[in-house]
Amino acid sequence: YLTGGKSGPQGSIQIKVIRGDLSEATYPSPYSLQVVKFDIIDENGDGINEPGEHLLVHNIRVKNAGGMPSPEARSIHLLIQGTQFLEPKALEPLELPRSIQPGQEVDVPGVLRAYIRNEWSEKPLGESLNYVDNVQLLAIFHERLNRPIPNFCGQTQIVIRYPLRLDPPTYLDCVAKGDRVRFKWVVHNDSKKSYGIDGILKRITATRLTDPCRFFKLALAADDKPEEATDEIPEIEPNSMITIDQDFSVDENTLEFSEGFLALELMLADPISGNLRSITKHQMHMQISGVYSLSPNPSYLLVVNSKTPNHAIHQIIVLLRQRLHTSLDIFNLSLIGSYESPFTKENVLKSYPGKSVIIFGNNFPFFNQGNKDPWDLLDPWETGLLVKGGTNIHFAGVGNLEGLKKWGANATFPAHDFTAGAQSFNDATVGGVVMNLRKTDHTALTSDNVVHRFGVKKGLFKTIQKTVDSAATSAAKKLNKNLPLRRFIVVPDLEATKEAEKMGGAIVCEGVPKNSKMAASAGLFPDSATNTISDYDMYFIISCLPFAAKAKMFWNMIGKSDATGIPCDIFYTG
Repeated sequence: YLTGGKSGPQGSIQIKVIRGDLSEATYPSPYSLQVVKFDIIDENGDGINEPGEHLLVHNIRVKNAGGMPSPEARSIHLLIQGTQFLEPKALEPLELPRSIQPGQEVDVPGVLRAYIRNEWSEKPLGESLNYVDNVQLLAIFHERLNRPIPNFCGQTQIVIRYPLRLDPPTYLDCVAKGDRVRFKWVVHNDSKKSYGIDGILKRITATRLTDPCRFFKLALAADDKPEEATDEIPEIEPNSMITIDQDFSVDENTLEFSEGFLALELMLADPISGNLRSITKHQMHMQISGVYSLSPNPSYLLVVNSKTPNHAIHQIIVLLRQRLHTSLDIFNLSLIGSYESPFTKENVLKSYPGKSVIIFGNNFPFFNQGNKDPWDLLDPWETGLLVKGGTNIHFAGVGNLEGLKKWGANATFPAHDFTAGAQSFNDATVGGVVMNLRKTDHTALTSDNVVHRFGVKKGLFKTIQKTVDSAATSAAKKLNKNLPLRRFIVVPDLEATKEAEKMGGAIVCEGVPKNSKMAASAGLFPDSATNTISDYDMYFIISCLPFAAKAKMFWNMIGKSDATGIPCDIFYTG
């Protein structure tokens, strides 16, 4: 009897089977069929489970872990469990041996097959198929019940991928019209068998380059398909790689500063049908640049790079060439690799003294050295000398303003050489230097370093060093007061210090004038279908023009519009 708080005695169950001949058998538990192991191989034996081929399961071993034999009168069929990629061959099942005794293990003769489906949607660009799937077996009563036996399946993980792999191609992100360029890419064979038409599997392997916009001339393209070039690989050995390169040229008729792109695909014949299919695809985006030329009398130099938005470049071209009718030269950093002019072999900015220079300040990839800002390649000392000589510089679309500020601070005083020049003044007192400087016209100064010196007598109660320091501070204040639009620093002249004669000296260095134009604007140019520049960006572009050029534009705009008026080109050519 049961009483409160106490467990009853353990129960038991028995299974009684009455056979057709009315004989009986009693068992302690039902049968329990379980998969012990099975082996998986791919159909062509290259060690890769590839879409389009069959997956083979063999060496299947099953155990009866229950307490009674499995059915003798009814057949049990084995199949591979279907998944997203695996499609079992339902008409090719294996039959499980009948009447498997408790604790007995049996081998199932034969091979199960499942078709590995081809990809049903396009992968993201640059990605290779690498899908992990589970292979499981089902045991199903073939007659009447037609349902799977529970807890039968064992499972094994497999990776579904292709035997060949395509590395991202190596290419330039900026090319010029008319350039002849070579691309390079690497194909890997990760399998145990050779591929290609001459390989052991006789499967066609190729790379295909396509140019949908027809910006390029492909060297291997057929006459009837000039936008497509296919390069067949005769043979690629197992576990090896092969490097492929292909030449193309940029069409001369391509619009400058447009975006061209090529698609590179790795093609492999289907294992069953033999049809070529794309297994990996990369896209190569390139800026189609114009070729730099030095105009006879330019008004502007525009410095761009591969990541400068093409619409921003076209907005400036439309403004300067079509609306203002000025002469514009364009220099591409990503094409040349530095600021060196191909004509003068010097800094390209030196060819535009007293002109306007616009430098796009966006960050861009600099070959294999990572990303750089355009001023990272520009010597601040040389730039400061150019600005001092009257060249106007504007950094447009700047992303890293703090970095530009640090660079600009180094360009403010481009005076590392303290050698006196033709425009230098030496005087016994700071007053004499100031008087001489007030007589000079800062607009007539050249871009050379200008340094001036004055002597300092030792004070009565100070050391010569303290006297010189005090005189330098006083001179700086006097210079800023008397010449407010010019920029000076005053430092002790160590070579002029003579303790015995109680004399010292100071050096006055003249830097970039305060009214010089080196400006920056932040933010990228808004896109426009008509290449119309925004008022904000137009202001900065026009403001970096010299005053004389702006005056010419003003009078031209208010002049007569009939045949008696003065044509624009007369004003702009001086």
